[in-house]
Amino acid sequence: MDELKHLFLLLVFPEKTWQKTDKAPCATQVFLNQFLYPLMGGAAVVCFLGYFFHDISLSRALQQAIIEFVKFFGGFYALVYVMKALSTHLLEVVQPESRIKRFVGYNLGLYMLFDICILVVRYFCEVPAIVDFLPLLLAYVIWNSQKYMEIPEQKSILYVVTTTVLFLAIPMAIQKLLYFFMPGVM
Repeated sequence: MDELKHLFLLLVFPEKTWQKTDKAPCATQVFLNQFLYPLMGGAAVVCFLGYFFHDISLSRALQQAIIEFVKFFGGFYALVYVMKALSTHLLEVVQPESRIKRFVGYNLGLYMLFDICILVVRYFCEVPAIVDFLPLLLAYVIWNSQKYMEIPEQKSILYVVTTTVLFLAIPMAIQKLLYFFMPGVM
């Protein structure tokens, strides 16, 4: 429950919350097992709401749940790998792997919460397409993470733009790839 509070605080007070993140006594594996993986499962379970409240077949709901889970699970490990390479080679900042995993985990957790909110709202009411741009709030959180990630000032714009694009593009690319392999899901 503290991790969900932490995600909310990242939206409201991102810079202060990022600074407190290193001081949190939680081990990386505990963070993944007790927070991030269950949140991925929750995002997948939300896909079954379409089966209960709309005319979506069970097989289609299952396909959507698999796509939702794999998009974030594969996205997490791809983003950790890419962020490690990005910080080392492009930004010339050596980060401990635990910090990169926490950074990717919290940002991806926000992305999952945005995705869950969008799915739930769409199942119960009609919303304008502008809601699809909710994940762009990640740019604000990433911008305020520069001190936490120890990014040099001269590379701040490169860091924010590149990281935001990666966080939005990698899960979306995995999702599109899975849609390609499972025709008829969209």
